[in-house]
Amino acid sequence: MDVSACAPATPVAGGLLQITVVADGDFVIQLTPAAKAITEKTTNATPKRARVVQFRVSRNVLIKSSSFFQTILGNRPNLANVTFENKGNGFGYALEIWLRALHNGVHTLPNNLKATHIERAWVAIGVGEQFGFAPHQIDKIKPWFLECYQIALNGGLSPFVACCLAFPCNVFDHAEGFMKLTKYLAYHTNGTIFTHNPSSFQALNQDARILDGPLTTARAHIQSILDKELNFALDKLHQATCSCRKETAFDYEDALRALDCWPIDRAVQKYPLAEIIDELDKFEFTPKNINCESGACAHDFKNSVNIAMRKAKFAFDGLCLDCMERSGIDHVEGQTRQAFVAKNSPFKGCWDIDCRYGHGRASWYYSWMGPSSVRRDILIKYREEKKALGITKGGRRTRRGGRVAKDNAAPAPARLISMSIKTQGSGNNNGGLENDDRDADDDDEFFDAEDASLGGLIATDNADMLDHDAVN
Repeated sequence: MDVSACAPATPVAGGLLQITVVADGDFVIQLTPAAKAITEKTTNATPKRARVVQFRVSRNVLIKSSSFFQTILGNRPNLANVTFENKGNGFGYALEIWLRALHNGVHTLPNNLKATHIERAWVAIGVGEQFGFAPHQIDKIKPWFLECYQIALNGGLSPFVACCLAFPCNVFDHAEGFMKLTKYLAYHTNGTIFTHNPSSFQALNQDARILDGPLTTARAHIQSILDKELNFALDKLHQATCSCRKETAFDYEDALRALDCWPIDRAVQKYPLAEIIDELDKFEFTPKNINCESGACAHDFKNSVNIAMRKAKFAFDGLCLDCMERSGIDHVEGQTRQAFVAKNSPFKGCWDIDCRYGHGRASWYYSWMGPSSVRRDILIKYREEKKALGITKGGRRTRRGGRVAKDNAAPAPARLISMSIKTQGSGNNNGGLENDDRDADDDDEFFDAEDASLGGLIATDNADMLDHDAVN
């Protein structure tokens, strides 16, 4: 390593600050103070001296690392220095990180450049794009960002932290963090904006908005599952014939309203889904008449709410960077449409093949960046294969397996675990709902909810495994 890699900055006369990135550098990048509008000076104000900063770097490294500098130095090969305006708010800090990492490696950063608050992650992205270092050289400072990510989460995960970190996780290809944060955002936020840019690089907002559409629809999907399952008990009562069914239905809804969780479409306007699900855990309701002739009023309403909560919790694992990347590359030289479809299709019900972290069908669906017609074709083919193999509500399902990050040296675990599901019949009259189609696939409700067994270990397509009737 060059002994000057961590050389301290050297102040010189006139407020100039010289930073030697490499001792034998043959090029200088100079930052001048940002231009400010002329304002009237106050009589006793002490003027703040804005500093000019110079970075001594290698011409060859700049040409190799940046198309931006490659163009400048290619057009003017004898150029000895170049000057840019320092836009403040960490601009010079981020530029120094990039220059030191590109020349000497990110491990050589001095302590004053170590990761701190979230804003600097955004500034580093903005500076990297401005000078042509990003996205191609983004891995050079990824370890620095991972420190920033970890420091932010050490203070606890909150909607604000998730909104600030989700997009940087996307840019720095931090698949685990991206999946974790996007899942958190879907369950713990309201509104339609899922990112917050704390930096002055407002141009990044347009790129960050790529998360808004997928997360908005994913959250709507979770909401629809919760609404549908809570409505199941009401559907049973509407099909019953006993005279007490109306009072039972009213009292059931009244118990949900007492928690401010019903109707769901009104509750989500005030609370995030996670808060609604947690509040439903307090649900208690016993019908006044449990001995009616139809048996509908003897339904286990508490269990129905528990099932709704469980299905909603497992409905979405977060967005997957690997699925986003694969599905976003539709036209690659030498790749046929058939190859593109094959790369993005599930294998034996497993939707996370070649992904760094395991997930279900919802993550694949909402991470899709390619043509919607191709996604629809993949789903149609999947349904046809399920029917051909007899994999319906009473059949088999593959369980999601874990994934190991690509940069992890440990071997990947077994990808598929198939488990037989035994149909559990209902021992009571279910009002003609033996063949209810609550979990049917269609273009809008595109998949069965990722049901967890009562023990939380088995995923199944069998509606009766978590059927509201099966426990009565």
